[in-house]
Amino acid sequence: MPIFTPKIIPVKHVAMLLLHHTNHDGSCIAVAEMPDEEIMPPRKFFSEQEEREYRQLGSAKRMRERAATLHLLHSVLGVEEALHHCSSGKPCLSAGSRRISISHTRRHVAVALHPCREAGIDVEDMSRSFAKAAPRYLSAGELADCATLAQQCVAWCAKETVYKLAGEEGVDFAERIQLSPFDVGEEGSIAARFAGKNRIADFTVRYRIIDGVAVTYAFA
Repeated sequence: MPIFTPKIIPVKHVAMLLLHHTNHDGSCIAVAEMPDEEIMPPRKFFSEQEEREYRQLGSAKRMRERAATLHLLHSVLGVEEALHHCSSGKPCLSAGSRRISISHTRRHVAVALHPCREAGIDVEDMSRSFAKAAPRYLSAGELADCATLAQQCVAWCAKETVYKLAGEEGVDFAERIQLSPFDVGEEGSIAARFAGKNRIADFTVRYRIIDGVAVTYAFA
């Protein structure tokens, strides 16, 4: 999966594109770094509901994240559908042409799309320390396997990705999402198992490390 040279999205005050990849099955992922300055709202909203959701966010931080997401979705990925949020809180596209997953950090936004399968994506700054939190989301065996901060960061992202795909509330990450041992390079994959209330599901979570940022994604 090639990493494209970072470039500025052609909309004023939006973001720097770090990764944009489309697979043969129509799925795609994109990751962008948000600028420090204010992000302008989209030039065009694709529905009144999309604009209303944006205007009603209230928080400047959330409006900044949503504006960056909409620019990435519409200007870079070429999606000409409105971004809505279902009653469950999950994002969805108005025409239902593709499944979507979204993730943010303070400085980054990531989007995953698939034409028919559920999508999950997570992004995290690798400079963040996970040492104190790790025992809450890793099992004892995973803690032994994830000795480095990089592994702990990627493990967190991978479990967040599985959680988004699983669609269950109140999931204990340490007990119910298990990861096979893995090393962290520039890219790779992790075998994951979700032990739900009524089912067991296996996933292959892929990861990329880009400019000190961990990105994990999967489709199911």
